[in-house]
Amino acid sequence: MNRWGSALVRFGDFTRPQELVGAMALEAVYTPAERVRSGAGRTLQHWAGRLAGKYAVLRLLDLPPTAELLGSVEVLPRPTPVCEQSAACLDGHPPAVQLSGELTARARSGERIRISLSHTDGHALAVAVAAARLPEDN
Repeated sequence: MNRWGSALVRFGDFTRPQELVGAMALEAVYTPAERVRSGAGRTLQHWAGRLAGKYAVLRLLDLPPTAELLGSVEVLPRPTPVCEQSAACLDGHPPAVQLSGELTARARSGERIRISLSHTDGHALAVAVAAARLPEDN
């Protein structure tokens, strides 16, 4: 049985990543790798896209969006098999989800969580789906 969650994050009126998370600590919501990846000359939409992905995963798992739980969902690009064969990869990398802490027990055995992210000028949308593992997931 497939499960899913979605989220929309508005960022059009913001100028800093901290505004996306309000009173929560940026360091609690985003992992060190996410902060490096989003902060490397990227726009606010990258921060918003990752945050939307985190919210979508927590909705899929039926959990509240606390700073601790958001920080236990890592959203980073996953190199494709083509990219693993070349140091000069020009292909886009699909986002991948890595769970940590108590969330690892929430994922069902035999399932993999996949996400899709999309952006407009002022909004980021994410859809997370938990589905059976595919052969390329190994």
